[in-house]
Amino acid sequence: MMIKSLRNLCIAATLSSLFGACQKYEGPTLAEGLVVEMRTEKPVPYAWIEVYAQAGSGLHSGYSSFAEPHQADANGRFSFSFDADKETTYILKAYSDKGHRSHWGREPYIENGHNNKGLQIPVAAPAWVKIRVAQQPDRLPDAITVSGPWFDQGYISTLDLRKTDYGKVSYHTIDSSMPNDNMWVHWEVNFGGQLTPYRQTFSVQPFDTAEVVVRY
Repeated sequence: MMIKSLRNLCIAATLSSLFGACQKYEGPTLAEGLVVEMRTEKPVPYAWIEVYAQAGSGLHSGYSSFAEPHQADANGRFSFSFDADKETTYILKAYSDKGHRSHWGREPYIENGHNNKGLQIPVAAPAWVKIRVAQQPDRLPDAITVSGPWFDQGYISTLDLRKTDYGKVSYHTIDSSMPNDNMWVHWEVNFGGQLTPYRQTFSVQPFDTAEVVVRY
């Protein structure tokens, strides 16, 4: 009889624990932590922190900015409160005036109605790629198409170069936290309709510039 009572007590405790874990809270919610650069793990001074909210499944596609951004201090630390809704999921994103940005999928989730301390928001610092064509005046291709890991227009874009462009230099912003095997520039040289592909890898540190010389 005593064993049966203990078993029932354990089942009740387990159900209570599961219910508590699934229960959603609301009301005053504290967010406190640090913004760090993703690659170096150094604090990012005066970064801006945004609360993103989604009333639904918690999938990233449904999030939108919830309120005005809060600014971190000179050591990258932040602390602020907001009123959380019971049926809403919240995450924190961050950016800086120097170009740092959060990555989707790397943001911390917020527990509604709780004191969320020790949070860490990783952000990626920008870097740049300088593209220059090494000209051969006696042998100019009809066109050169260059592509790389830059998002000049919000998506991966290509450079369509003609003879008048070969003497120009262009700079393109990239994410310095990318794996090294993603840091490459590909170009295709067109001589009278005959296409020849080339490829060059590079490496770059945050806030630095790597030069890639397009040769043929």
